[in-house]
Amino acid sequence: MDSKKNKHVIAISIMPKFAYAILSGDKSVEFRRNGIPKEVSHMVLYSIKPEQKVIGYCEVKNCILDSPQALWRAFGKYGWISENDFYSYFENQSVGKCYLIEKSFAFIRPVPLSMCKSFSKSPQSFVYMNQNEWTNMKRKKKITANHRVEWTLKSTERLES
Repeated sequence: MDSKKNKHVIAISIMPKFAYAILSGDKSVEFRRNGIPKEVSHMVLYSIKPEQKVIGYCEVKNCILDSPQALWRAFGKYGWISENDFYSYFENQSVGKCYLIEKSFAFIRPVPLSMCKSFSKSPQSFVYMNQNEWTNMKRKKKITANHRVEWTLKSTERLES
């Protein structure tokens, strides 16, 4: 098997309620603390317990870096998370990331963890997907949602580039 990694496609572990909100189009941004790369074109969604399956993926339009306060003001309404939970997640963080989701795709048949070649346990932060596995996964999809996030460059402009 070709183990070449695609450096623009990552798998993330995500709670089922958030993963399905992305796939339905209800959640149009994914907030993350620093640690995962900014230059990402796709995020593969590994739904954690109780499912423990890859259920789909999303196309990432852009990644914004800024303070949690600025991210909440600009994107909180798209994140499908309460303000209290958001600030708990970003506690003691001066900078966060907000991935703007353009489209999301659900898999017709979710992929169990035991069948994943790119990772054998739930990704702690993220893992790069093997190119061959990513190519095969893209064939298992159906489009589920287009996403729209309205934002303007204000304080986020300084950190985005």
